[in-house]
Amino acid sequence: MRYAVLGLSVLAAGISGQALAGNEHVPVATPAGITLQSVKLGQSAEAGGLGGQRQVLRNVYADAKGMTLYTYDKDPAGKSACVGECAAAWPPVTASAGAKTFGPWTTIAREDGKQQWAFRGKPLYTYAKDAKIGDGTGNGLDSGSWQLAAYAPAEGVKMPHGVAVNELLNAGGEVFISEATGTPLYTFDGDAVNGKPTCGGDACEPQWRPFIAAQLAKPVGDFTVAHRDDGYYQWAYKGKPLYTFEGDVVAGDAKGDNAKGKWHVAALLRQFMPEGVIVWHNRYGGDHLATADGMTLYERTRVIGVVTGHNLRTGMRGNPVVGRILGTTTCVADCTKTWKPLAAPADAQPSGYWEVATREDGSKQWAYRGYPVYTFSGDTKPGDMNGNDSYEIMGPNDPYKVADVGMKTAGAMVWHAIQP
Repeated sequence: MRYAVLGLSVLAAGISGQALAGNEHVPVATPAGITLQSVKLGQSAEAGGLGGQRQVLRNVYADAKGMTLYTYDKDPAGKSACVGECAAAWPPVTASAGAKTFGPWTTIAREDGKQQWAFRGKPLYTYAKDAKIGDGTGNGLDSGSWQLAAYAPAEGVKMPHGVAVNELLNAGGEVFISEATGTPLYTFDGDAVNGKPTCGGDACEPQWRPFIAAQLAKPVGDFTVAHRDDGYYQWAYKGKPLYTFEGDVVAGDAKGDNAKGKWHVAALLRQFMPEGVIVWHNRYGGDHLATADGMTLYERTRVIGVVTGHNLRTGMRGNPVVGRILGTTTCVADCTKTWKPLAAPADAQPSGYWEVATREDGSKQWAYRGYPVYTFSGDTKPGDMNGNDSYEIMGPNDPYKVADVGMKTAGAMVWHAIQP
């Protein structure tokens, strides 16, 4: 049998409007108290000029306050050589009591008895001269000995030719993809670990196609080769055969995740998600964050000129810097009767892209990529997005610093569903 591309009579195998489940058994990318932030590197070239360097954004590990983390090349394996004056300039990132270690995340004992976070055996530090989130001024100091703790999840992961890792937050994390299409690879609950594949072609659901391996393919890292009853060879990850889904049309799609509760993206790492928050596949063909019972989650940001790509399918991601400047003060008093803050437990700790904001009354609220998160009282059933694209004209006396977000005397704000 040839595995040709077949037309789909039912897109997404009936998962439209359902929540996308994560891979709970997959390791999380960051422990509690470690976040992910973006740092700008290089110099901005003058407009129209050819000189200078172009700034690039790099994702890095950061502490609970969002401050960039560094490693020190002069540290011996599993030990910190930065003490005394060095530790004053480069404060060690200490782990809270009872912090859970896993995978590449461990702790080391310092001379003062405190436990310091280490990643792949390298102790982690902040830099005292970094003034704000997104600073990376310590990178390259001491003749290059101090380096950004870059977020590079695929580093050192052995993969077959044609397989790569891409961050698909609509699928919950770092996902294995087919390099040829940019779309995810999946596993099937009906397949036994290290057993023969049971799905693909006429033997199962035709929209799920085996991810074929060459006849002479050899195991690579956690990837092995499964022999199919139809004579073909199929790649498997950690013993589970891999498939593609024909409902994934463009790179970034993950429409097959949790289809019929038995198909799941093949993930390397999953991103932290607060309890009770999920990714929801909406009826417009896009994804947004929602509560466990399907109520859409929103953020509020300023309007900048003509906003492109702001629609029900793709949603919009605001600038985290603006989100932190606006903070929780943009919705207080009567506003919270319509837009309900997504409460965080009093002892909640930030992780990954999620932070914890403190409201004026001292209560805690979850924030995603710098923006406080809310539900909308006008949404009455799972999947409703009635608050999306709610615009409000703002004036100079509104309770936030208009100058800090680039406005002069007036402007507009907008509520929109949060794109993962």
